[in-house]
Amino acid sequence: MSGNSILNKARYSDNTDEWYTDYDTVAEEVFHYASQFYGKTVLCNCDDPYESAFAKYFLKNFGYLKLKKLICTSYKGSRIVEKFKLQDNERCDIDNQYAYVMIVEGLSADMLSLCSDEAIDAFLRTQGNVQKLKGNGDFRSDECVAYLKEADIVCTNPPFSKFADLFSLLVKYKKKYLLIGNQNAITYKEIFPYIKSGQAWIGYRFGDMAFKVPDDTAPRKTRFWIDESGQKWRSLGNAMWLTNLDTERKHLSLELTSKYNPEQYPKYDNYDAINVKKVSEIPMDYPGIMGVPLTYLKYHNEEQFEIVGEANHGSDNEFDLFKPKIDGKEIFKRILIKKKRCPVQVMDFRILDLFCGAGGMSYGMEQNRHFTTEVALDFNEKALQTFKYNMPATDTVFGDINDDAVKATVIELCRKRRVNMIIGGPPCQGFSLKGKKLGLDDPRNFLFNEYLRFVEILQPEVFVIENVKALLSTSAGWFKDQIIDKVSAMGYFVEHGVLTASDFGVPQARQRAIFICSKKKSVPLPVQTSERPVTVRDAIFDLAYLNSNEGAFEQEYTTEPTSDYQIRMRKGSKKLFNHKASNHAKIAIKKLEMIPAECGKEHLPAELVGNQQFSGTWGRLKWDEPSPTIDTRFDASSNGTNNHPFLHRAITPREAARIQSFDDKFVFIGPKLYIRQQIGNAVPPLMAKAIADQICRVLGAE
Repeated sequence: MSGNSILNKARYSDNTDEWYTDYDTVAEEVFHYASQFYGKTVLCNCDDPYESAFAKYFLKNFGYLKLKKLICTSYKGSRIVEKFKLQDNERCDIDNQYAYVMIVEGLSADMLSLCSDEAIDAFLRTQGNVQKLKGNGDFRSDECVAYLKEADIVCTNPPFSKFADLFSLLVKYKKKYLLIGNQNAITYKEIFPYIKSGQAWIGYRFGDMAFKVPDDTAPRKTRFWIDESGQKWRSLGNAMWLTNLDTERKHLSLELTSKYNPEQYPKYDNYDAINVKKVSEIPMDYPGIMGVPLTYLKYHNEEQFEIVGEANHGSDNEFDLFKPKIDGKEIFKRILIKKKRCPVQVMDFRILDLFCGAGGMSYGMEQNRHFTTEVALDFNEKALQTFKYNMPATDTVFGDINDDAVKATVIELCRKRRVNMIIGGPPCQGFSLKGKKLGLDDPRNFLFNEYLRFVEILQPEVFVIENVKALLSTSAGWFKDQIIDKVSAMGYFVEHGVLTASDFGVPQARQRAIFICSKKKSVPLPVQTSERPVTVRDAIFDLAYLNSNEGAFEQEYTTEPTSDYQIRMRKGSKKLFNHKASNHAKIAIKKLEMIPAECGKEHLPAELVGNQQFSGTWGRLKWDEPSPTIDTRFDASSNGTNNHPFLHRAITPREAARIQSFDDKFVFIGPKLYIRQQIGNAVPPLMAKAIADQICRVLGAE
């Protein structure tokens, strides 16, 4: 079969049309699954190594995806024979109808730089990767099935007429897959049961896709065009990616805003279910079966909805329950869903943030829609300016928590705004070996006790204390036990432990001690939610273009995002803020020029190392690992491991903010000194969100 042939009817049916997937279509989709390809063998078994966008993409990104092996098989008559000399130096006429296989593994470092069609052409001509197959290259043949058994992931677009055949083969051999198909395939009897049971789902692109078509394709009035090079194109409005690779989207709940009424949601003539015209109109309060458009599957979360069946022909398979009609008029096929649980009232958590700083903890918790920060207190005026700029609905109070007038103002605001939750990281200077004699009565712990004083007065449903990790282990846990005893005596359940930021999608190995204290019942700390660590590359690769003293407080984006994390960080931000590099001294730049990418001061001559005592000084961040803990001096090249992986400068405030998981909408206000303190002292927002999500799960239902 010729590469990427969507309908490929020259091979599998009487029609001679051949459609080829666009490179960008492949790149934009596979990009979302990059980490799931690491160390894997990829098979493109409806392919053509020369014509294929799949082959081209995986060759260009072999190193980035860390592939183990790439295998592409072609059907007999593939145009590959027009382009390459074979390993045995034979040339075969296209009429001979041979089939071929390309196998690539262990690319050397110089070959990993393949970036152009010409480079790929030369590589395939000279490396002996293309060989004849014995049979006709049909993906169902024994020799192609042998390649299938070897593969970890199959990524291709079979002819639509054979989509079900390939799918069944992948299921039989329990393979991971990423396939282009027609949306009609969703309702096939071979495929729909797997979608219903949550074993297959929709990828990121679901809808319009463009395809290259042969020169002899007849023009059309719609969905047809010719580009500047003379290439003819067609588009399909009902194309899709189907996969069993994990997607971030399938774990997101669909937010519902509509309410049921019989006029807007008529019932079908022949089945007890209501018809919903648009996904956005799914009612939040209807307990029965609903017929929704196929586009619903883009948003399906199996914890939120059950797929009951389909309404199509009424006879295709056991799950095709009826032919959808309303008032005698047949309508387009529908997916039948039902809520897994009836809607419940969810508690809203209204927060008082003490020692709030720039607001990392509040900003993260507010990413759960049931949490809002009503009042925030801090004695750092610059940090409060940043807080107010980014969360303007919060009443911010500037002052000392130990000041009676300030305390009275905060309490009055909290009562007015019905605060039922407190968060904060009270300093605990007295938690040291010397302070063990007095414990919480040590006067140096007055700020911690002031925090608990607010708890006593306001009696929140829940409060969260965050602090340094060492607090839990100092003096064999004696101080930790002091806190638990005091909080328990106030009538609260207490759960505590250490959270690691990288477990929750933060590209940083930061650790913090967390206490979750609740009146109603115990709230365990959240468990890891990130399947793989988010790396420095994921976080800031798109910002790697400034040298020392370059950049500005506000500027345009000049690059495209290269990871899911960067897309998430950019969402909703029209400008790039705080991306300004430090103005390093010439000697500092000279030292950094001596340090190779991702290395440290071990590459400096002894006379240039200086008196720094810590091993991490002058260190560069490593692209494919989470960052070490970001501190308040991240902009100093000699401070620690916070220099850019290859540029001769320390990271910028925006890069540090990304590593802390502040999205690009969050703007830091004030002079450089204050901004670095705001970022370095913050609780990573995504870690705070994980805490909020856990509290909502355990305590949210009233």
